[in-house]
Amino acid sequence: MALPKYDQIAGDLRGKMVRGELAPGQSLPSERELTERWNVSRSTVVKALDVLRQEGLVETRQGTGSTVKERTPLARTAGERYATSVATGNIYTAGEYAEIVSAEMVAAPQEVATGLGIEVGESVVRRHRVTFEGETPTATSYSWFTADVAEAAPRLLQRERVREGTTRYVEMQTRRRPHTGRDWWTSRLATDEELELLRLDGPAAVAEARHVAYDTEGRALTYEVGITPSGRWSRTEEYSMTS
Repeated sequence: MALPKYDQIAGDLRGKMVRGELAPGQSLPSERELTERWNVSRSTVVKALDVLRQEGLVETRQGTGSTVKERTPLARTAGERYATSVATGNIYTAGEYAEIVSAEMVAAPQEVATGLGIEVGESVVRRHRVTFEGETPTATSYSWFTADVAEAAPRLLQRERVREGTTRYVEMQTRRRPHTGRDWWTSRLATDEELELLRLDGPAAVAEARHVAYDTEGRALTYEVGITPSGRWSRTEEYSMTS
């Protein structure tokens, strides 16, 4: 079932904010532009902008239109970062960067083995990073890759930023194109390590997102876990509640 037009418009604009195409303080397209671009009524566009205002992503002032709010608290999913990399060649938007905490070969624990479709204890690459916006840590994340992927993509074992993103880098090195992504989420209390990395005062809630990217043959390319502080918007869904 297709989403209603107003939610499609809101989702398109939200995606542009996440990818950095609409930066904080930047004006959104006018209601007239959006009406013409999407071939919808003005009321549909107004409803889409209302959704973004309710999420705290934009603000509207009479005479100046709608702008992206400063320091918009957005959490970017692995799939959105991959799309940014394909479009721009860089996984990070303006003001963003990552510090690589570790890049090493480890034995795959149960959840990683299940995600990658391998046996528990097999050797895998684990990359751990902290992502910043300016001086503020906004996420900490882990990425795991099988040994054969690591052999084809040796930069995975270097404690250096992969500016195009690890999934895009793996795609270019192995010629295995990401085809399908599977994400699932939970919320929980931060661990002591996460409190320190994200500079949070405990106890504090965090959101955890797990992601698997599959190639065209259904084989897992990467298994990732991202942890973000509470209060950052990551996704919005609308669905039918009728049978």
